[in-house]
This record gives sequence, structure tokens and C-alpha cells, in this order.
Amino acid sequence: MKNIDGKTMITCFKKGTEVLLTHVDELNALNVFPVPDGDTGSNMASAMLEACRNLDALENNKRDLQSVLEAIESGTLLGARGNSGVILSQIFRGFRQGTKNKKVLKVEDFVLALKSARETAYNAVMKPVEGTMLTVVRILATDADKYVTDDMTEFMQKIWQRSIQVVNNTPKYLQKLRDAGVVDSGAKGFSYIMEGFYRVLNGETAINLNVENVTTGEIVRISQEDLKYLYCTEVMVKTNKDVDIDELRDFYGSIGDSLILVNSAGILKLHVHTNTPGVAIDKALEYGELYKSKIDNMKTQHHQIINASEDMSVPKEKKNYGIIVIADGNGFESIFKSLGVDVVLNGGQSSNPSTAQIKEAVESINAKNILIFPNNSNIIMAANSVKSMTNGKKVMVINTSTVQQGLAALFAFNSQQGLLENEKNFKEALSAVKSIEITKAVRDSQVQDVDVKKDQYISLVDGNIVSSSELIDDVVFEALEKAQADNAEVITIFYGEEINEDEANVLFKECQIRYPSADIELYYGGQPYYHYLISVE
Repeated sequence: MKNIDGKTMITCFKKGTEVLLTHVDELNALNVFPVPDGDTGSNMASAMLEACRNLDALENNKRDLQSVLEAIESGTLLGARGNSGVILSQIFRGFRQGTKNKKVLKVEDFVLALKSARETAYNAVMKPVEGTMLTVVRILATDADKYVTDDMTEFMQKIWQRSIQVVNNTPKYLQKLRDAGVVDSGAKGFSYIMEGFYRVLNGETAINLNVENVTTGEIVRISQEDLKYLYCTEVMVKTNKDVDIDELRDFYGSIGDSLILVNSAGILKLHVHTNTPGVAIDKALEYGELYKSKIDNMKTQHHQIINASEDMSVPKEKKNYGIIVIADGNGFESIFKSLGVDVVLNGGQSSNPSTAQIKEAVESINAKNILIFPNNSNIIMAANSVKSMTNGKKVMVINTSTVQQGLAALFAFNSQQGLLENEKNFKEALSAVKSIEITKAVRDSQVQDVDVKKDQYISLVDGNIVSSSELIDDVVFEALEKAQADNAEVITIFYGEEINEDEANVLFKECQIRYPSADIELYYGGQPYYHYLISVE
């Protein structure tokens, strides 16, 4: 093949999405830190899938190359979740900008587009880190001139093969990757996308995007419904007898809605929204052996967007400030709501809201100035992306990396002051708080001179691992020591969904004994993954 036109670009992009989707679990498992933070593959897939939706919406007479690239650019940005999703969107943004209104791309044009992608992606990141997706696009853009040929297929094969080499070398750039014995997940994800491009040019044009992941659009749709049924239940059963599909449809229709029921090749697959997930699973088990199941609480995941959509139906006088907070856990949602926050978006270490969801939240608030507290470093870029998408509203993103920082900054907010004065207040508050995280390691590793064994408790202070132990109290108090809790005025403990109230109260009383001069507070955060989140001020 000599060049790429609009229709070929659609197929290339969709095949890249397909290859990425088949490796999402692998990419999510490539943690560079022994914390359950596996979301890079999901974040990249969210961006790619949203762009595919845009491509599907193009009319047949508007599938020229530039229209296709514009659809990819807008889709990847709106679907972007986390740093990896935003960076990926910027790569495609730069790629489009580098095509200079071309109707088709020859090899030389593709090279120039890669160079533009590199520049745009690097410019989008305040502190670019080598050994990541950025490194792949940089080296491909630098080396592409060496591979110029008249044949686009041959060129793309060399680009893809070079991307694999760069991915395998990412541990040379980052100590964290070397410590964990993995390659960078974002870099590998981008390489998979390049593989998809090559496979199309080499003649493999069939596309299969039949994935189970809920796309951004579907999440928004679900969140705007009145949730009669709370639990999204999915079951796969290996059948050992004949299945009466009609009888099952009647049964599941009586206990839920949004029903999908498939019986094929010895597998019965069920998707249903219900208030009795146990009953739904038990019924499916009448037909065979459980193969896979998943239950999600849709109220917990989407409650904040339901509130936002309900608020939109009630006309309100435009106020000076509106506040959006990203947090994970129904306890934190209640705490932030009690402090006057307008929208609490569900999200955190392994569940990043997309740019589109943050934009929707901004648009739902009738205020002149919108303050966004991301509370996770992986969400800051997506939040900043919203600034250029809103009309008539001033959006300020406060660079909070933890919910503890978010709470400290929020307490420093003064609605009677202007943005500049509040920005100063926020910076002072953030400088005075130390954030402690207590969780379990997901693999053996050595990080920052700390030997970590799988399933040990670990503690982090401001993102740096400081201790590991079989006993949770050991890591808690070692972290408090590192955070100089002896000099603290306030120590606030938030216990997660895996800790019961009695356990939390024991820790609370021990802290009162050890730090008598500090004001000790205990709250239910309800956060997943982290047993305790503690702020020291």
C-alpha cells in the first residue's frame, strides 16, 4: 500500500483499538508500584473507544482524511481518563495538526505527522518523564526518517517493530520499572495501537470491538437514569444441560431490567440490573458451573452524576463559585457534600473520571467560577483539559494529589475572596499537610530501599513508600513517625471499606495515647484499596 486515505485511517484506528482492548488486562497489571493502581489499559481504551464512536457517527460523504482525524482527535480527548488517556489524546491531536490538510498520507507525510505528535504530546505535559508513552512517540518520530520508503506497509512494519524495542528498553529510563521488573504499560499500549495500524496495511481489515467494557457514553446514560435497580450483575456459566432461554428471560425480567442473555457454545452469559444479585447468580448456576461473575454497585459509582443531572432541572441563580471534587468512597462523598461541594465525581487511584465526565460536571453547575479538586495526580491533566472546553466560566484546577490534600485545601477556601486570594490560600494549605496511605502490596518488589512482599501491608507518605509489614499497626505508626506526627496539631484518620468500625476505633484510641498534644479525628471514608488514609497537619 502506498498511502492512507480517510477510510483506511478509520480501519487502522479501529484495529489499533481492537488490539489494545485485547490487552487491557495485561496493561492494567503492569504496575510500576506495589499499589493496586492498574488502570492504564482501561484509561487508554476509554479514549480509543470514544473516538471509535465518533468515527461511527461520521456520514459516508464525510469520511475524508481530515474529517476522520478530527473525529479521532475530539473523541480521544473526551474519552480520556488519567494521564495515559490524556497523553494519548494529545498524540493524536498533534498527529492531525501535522498532516497539513492532506487528503492522503504518504510515508513522508506520516513522518511529519509523527514529529508533530511528539511535539504536541511533550508540550502537554508539565514535567515529561522518559520511559513512558512519551518516549515511544519521541523515538519513533526521531527514527522515522531512517525507515522512509515508497511502501506504507513496509514503513509501518518498521515503526511497529521499533516501538516494541523502545517498550522493552523503558526500564532503562525509570528506576521504578526496574525495581518492579516490568515495562511501562502506557508505552506498551501505544505499541499495541501501532501493531493494529500495521495489521490493517498488511491486509487484515476485519474489526471486532465487541468488548464488555462500558463506554463513557454508556456511563453517562446510566448515571442520568433513576436507578430502580442498584446492582449491575454479570455471570458466565459453563452449561451442563439444555437451557430454556424463554424461561430465564421471564425469570430475570421479574427481578431486574437491562437484561442481556446469551447461550452459545456451552456458555450461558447473563447481564442484568437487579437488587438481588445473589438470586440472579443462583438461578444461572442451575444450568452449570460458574465461569465468571462481576457485581457493581451502580449507585456508588454514579450517584454524584445523578445529583448533577437532577440539579440541572432546577433553575438556580448563578453563584460566584462552584466546586467539583473527585473522590472514591461513599463516606468521602458525604463529607465533601457536607462541606458545600456541588458535585462529587466518583474516582481515584484505579478509577479515573474522563474529561467528558468532568466537563459535564462543570456544565451542570450554574456558577461563574468553578474550582476542581482532582485529589489524584493521574486526574490533574484530564481536569486541566476541561478549561478550554467551557464557555462563560472560569475554571481553576487545584493540584491536589490526595483526598487529604483536597480536604485541607477546601477548608482554606473563602467564598468571599477572589480566585487569586483563594489560590494563595490553597497553596499554603497544601504545604502544611502530609498524606499517609495504607494498603497492601500486589507483588514482591523493592521500592525506595524498602523490601516488599506480596500481600504485606505497606505505608506511603506523600506518595513515597516508607515501610512494609505483616501487621497493619506497624506500618501505620511508622508512617506517622515519618510524617512527624509528634509535631502535628491535627491528625485525621479515614478508614476504608475493608476496615470495620471497631478496628478503626482501636487505632484511633492508640493514636490518642501516642500523640496527646494533637487533635485526633476519625471518619469513615469508605474508600476501596486503601485501608486507611491519614492526614497530618
